[in-house]
Amino acid sequence: MKIINIINKKKTLSFEFFPPKTESNLGNLNKTISDLSEFNPDFVSFTYGAGGSTRKLTLEISQKTKESEITEVMSHLTCITHSKSEIIEMLSAYKKSNIENIIALRGDIPNNSNDLKKEIHHATDLIEIIKNYSDDFCIAAACYPESHPESISKNDDLKFTKLKQSKGADFFITQLFFNNSDFFSFREKAIKLGITIPIIPAIMPITSTRQIRKFTNLCGASIPDSLNKKLENSINNDEETTKFGIEFATMQINELLNNDIPGIHFYSLNKSRSVKEVLNNINI
Repeated sequence: MKIINIINKKKTLSFEFFPPKTESNLGNLNKTISDLSEFNPDFVSFTYGAGGSTRKLTLEISQKTKESEITEVMSHLTCITHSKSEIIEMLSAYKKSNIENIIALRGDIPNNSNDLKKEIHHATDLIEIIKNYSDDFCIAAACYPESHPESISKNDDLKFTKLKQSKGADFFITQLFFNNSDFFSFREKAIKLGITIPIIPAIMPITSTRQIRKFTNLCGASIPDSLNKKLENSINNDEETTKFGIEFATMQINELLNNDIPGIHFYSLNKSRSVKEVLNNINI
């Protein structure tokens, strides 16, 4: 089923996972998927790895999950290190596997310039390729409540966000954020600009101070000062950080749910504990 059809009927719950680098490490991922399946997610997504490094495993895990009928599946597809013919090859494989949902992303710029392909530069180009290939896919796209780190301004970022809709994106999933006012402000400006497709906020429960600082530095998200001070106090104690991260994510999601969102997407980091406790706290 196309995810947009689910979103149009209800508030959705979804989880993101990443394939391990080798098949021998699949056990932890499978356990996490099994643990979180008790919450009956509306869909799960599988990332693609830097430069498509887990391309084969992403497809295999997507296929296996789709065949299990546990939930609907959305696969990540990045374009910056792939030629158009390689993208078409992947789309053909997804179609043969009856995978109907793709999140179209540019992907991170590779450190090795030899890995950079010059055919497809942006996520908007990838969305257009998918639409031209087949109307059978539901396409998700990323958006950035605090703007993409490479954008020259928030207004410029919003214009490219709207272009993703114009090219054929069916809904958006946000980058992680910790200040709900950033999400509300972004949504309000997006609507005024003419963005009409659903915008699903994505939440990452914090489990490590050092890890979340690394993530936010990479993606351009900010950590509010008050939150950062609390994280500093537990910088050497991941257990304390995890407990606080659960409390903070619970508070954050409760406020979001009270402000008419179409669903919640969790960046699980292939761990079930924090996500499970947050969902239990909000009675889902």
